[in-house]
Amino acid sequence: MGYQLDSLHLLVVTAIPNPNEMASVQEYLQGVLPLLQGAGGKPVKCLKVDHVVNGNPSGMVLVMDFDSANAITGMFDSDDYAALVPARDRSFAEMNILLTHDIWDCAM
Repeated sequence: MGYQLDSLHLLVVTAIPNPNEMASVQEYLQGVLPLLQGAGGKPVKCLKVDHVVNGNPSGMVLVMDFDSANAITGMFDSDDYAALVPARDRSFAEMNILLTHDIWDCAM
């Protein structure tokens, strides 16, 4: 992919969709993805969790890269994102929104 690891900031989101609110899930995703991309986010992976070896299950995982942590936090602090929070809270039984950066190159 050509990423420079020292400048990579990843947004990792794990979520358990509420099966009784699938319309709200779609509403939230249709609203949040353009905001993430508008903040400079580039999708890396959208994943469905098939099996949990250890820990709490999560139904889906989203990974996006950004040029800076400020771009990520700025989007989540925006009024546009605040308007989506009620749909987010209806849509998911649990959601973890994690901002990460590289601490070392683990490709040994």
